[in-house]
Amino acid sequence: MNNIKIIHFADIHFDTPFSDLPIKAAEERKEDLRETFGKIIDLSKEYKADIVLMAGDLFDNSTVMKTTLDYIVKKFMEIPETKVFISPGNHDPYNNKSFYSLVKWPENVYIFKGCREAVELKELNTIVHGIGFSKSHERESLLKDIKAQNDNYINIMVMHGDLSLSGANDYNPFTLKEIGESGMEYIALGHRHSFSGILREGKTHYAYSGNPEGRGFDETGEKGIIAGEISKGRVNLKFVPLSKRKYYIREIDITGCETYDDIVSRIKGEISENMEHDLFKIILTGEIEEYFILNTELLHSKLENEFYFVKLIDNTSVKIDAETISEKFTLKGIYAKKLLEKLNNAEDEEEKLLYKEALKLGFHALSGGEIKIK
Repeated sequence: MNNIKIIHFADIHFDTPFSDLPIKAAEERKEDLRETFGKIIDLSKEYKADIVLMAGDLFDNSTVMKTTLDYIVKKFMEIPETKVFISPGNHDPYNNKSFYSLVKWPENVYIFKGCREAVELKELNTIVHGIGFSKSHERESLLKDIKAQNDNYINIMVMHGDLSLSGANDYNPFTLKEIGESGMEYIALGHRHSFSGILREGKTHYAYSGNPEGRGFDETGEKGIIAGEISKGRVNLKFVPLSKRKYYIREIDITGCETYDDIVSRIKGEISENMEHDLFKIILTGEIEEYFILNTELLHSKLENEFYFVKLIDNTSVKIDAETISEKFTLKGIYAKKLLEKLNNAEDEEEKLLYKEALKLGFHALSGGEIKIK
């Protein structure tokens, strides 16, 4: 056989609690993970993949619903001709109590344990190498001294871990040197939640697929898997986006807005993505008039029917004419003058932000509004 077809994915984190979302949305996001996994299996069928490489953190933690386990097993059974290799990660290490050892997996699924293994697939002229986490932290490189076997075979590997320049971290700190010395055609990696690109060190290609579905606002951008062909000394692989929903962070300047309707209109006018389908964190910036007491909870109530999920962050500042205020001997004027002096003398950006927030909250309080400390 001249080449093999593979699917590579990682870090799906089944049954993530999504604790930052309302209960209904959290349950829907758990189901989204299942649906996205189903799409991966469907793509494997369509592509007629010979091998699926799952590079760790299939599960988020030790609490997984039975329906989720049943679904995973059922989907793997739908691709009996495809060999599935799983390398447990730091969130789901292999041990006597893990789901990897408790579940009855289909015959086409192979779980790598806490020792180095090489599985020979004669019909594919391929050797699949792997090793799994046996505990939550692996402080020594699991790739060290692993080498390709039999130069006449295609050698590939699946592994969870964190590429390290110094060779030091808590999550299998392997190095570029070890990648290059492995002699593999391809190393399928998991742990980092963004697609790395298809990279090369020496004669070995390697990549992080990223996670197929984002799970928070620290995981924005396209999410998906890697698919393609591998032959001896050559790879032809590509990133395939397939997440159900995306996370977006948008900064929106609301300077000049004088009412909540103005702000809603400004936000809707500046977002071109699918508001009713995806998840958004909107950071409000710009200057608002001192008499406009911005209540993010009220604004959220006006926006929540427009979005699948929206989170608001108020980073606005109060529009102040410093010279005019300094001439007024009112309580608000004295307060503003003192805060502006401190703001002008602030030594760093963090201190400036603190005084800007204090100025805004003080104006709201002196104007009779309710304030909430973040």
